[in-house]
Amino acid sequence: MKNLDKKKIISLTKIKEPFLMIDKVKNIISLKSATGIKHVKKNSWFLKCHFFDNPMMPGTLIEESILQTIVSTLYSNRMFKDKICLITSSKTNFYAKINNPTILNIYIKILKINKIKIETFGIVKDQKNIKIASGNYNYFISKK
Repeated sequence: MKNLDKKKIISLTKIKEPFLMIDKVKNIISLKSATGIKHVKKNSWFLKCHFFDNPMMPGTLIEESILQTIVSTLYSNRMFKDKICLITSSKTNFYAKINNPTILNIYIKILKINKIKIETFGIVKDQKNIKIASGNYNYFISKK
């Protein structure tokens, strides 16, 4: 199993702070599964501006944490060295809000890969193992 720190994730995805929505990826089983980690802190930028009188992490950023975990996992494999994965469809369901500091665990599975398409699944749980969101995500594989 392989792990990615923040520096390696930035290098692979070409996404950096403040839009980087994962801090590390661990337990990577190549082209099969992985776990992303996001530390939501009381001073996280999105809590200062999203419903500032009742702050919470936007659902789009929760979804983005799943997508970033997926592409980090894919890009960590040599098969994707000269490729880019473009999201073509997403369906996310939300079950709970994130309005306090917590650690998000983002579990992803790569369900199917063919020449031009990838099918994936992701689920987000907080540090108390409460289900926050889950969904299915499809990507188009293109040359860079």
